Amino acid sequence: MRTIFLLPYGGGSASSFRSYVDRFPRDTGRVVPVELPGRGKRSHEEHATSIQECAALALRQVDTTSEAYVLHGHCMGALLAFEAIKLLEASGGRLPRFMVVSGRNAPRHVNDWLKRVATLDDRGLFGELQELGGVPERLSFAMAQPFLAAIRSDQAMFIDYSPGDTRISVPILALGGLGDKMTNPTALKDWQDYTSSSLSIEWLEGGHYFIVDQPERVASRIQELWRALDGSP
Repeated sequence: MRTIFLLPYGGGSASSFRSYVDRFPRDTGRVVPVELPGRGKRSHEEHATSIQECAALALRQVDTTSEAYVLHGHCMGALLAFEAIKLLEASGGRLPRFMVVSGRNAPRHVNDWLKRVATLDDRGLFGELQELGGVPERLSFAMAQPFLAAIRSDQAMFIDYSPGDTRISVPILALGGLGDKMTNPTALKDWQDYTSSSLSIEWLEGGHYFIVDQPERVASRIQELWRALDGSP
């Protein structure tokens, strides 16, 4: 069976995608959320200090020997997927059929929202995340310290991040939300500069976390690209 390894957004964990996983059409593939250090089942581990380190640690949970797989990263997860594939190529590992990125402009772009919230106190950050739709359901500010700590740690990884000049050799499917203020058409198209293969761009309804509410539509786009790459009707 095809496997889609899903790398989370900043502050997210494997459990953030529980509903998405349950509703994702199995005829397209099996979604496996990847747990990052410092959260969920890996909460006993230290947070990574860079995007590259986090990608390397995330790869430990990706079975690259599976028959057919893709890497899908949402927001921060898109950078992790990109860096993970660079690591696989450098080590001669088996590559994914393609990479899916969603909710994230090309790596060289840092949006104004991320710059602005980095200076906020915890209550201010919590409010911004609520407005964006990024606070887990029923999570109050009083109980949010572990969640906010993960967010802060993830933000710190962006400070010195540089994507470099290396291009990956696998196709990229970029998904954007029509109501997502953290992406724009021009910056999404710039993903072409990071692959020597093809770039496909698809727009779906919704805000920044648009994939969570519509796994069927995401699956449809993945299925279409898989068929096109395999030459299937």
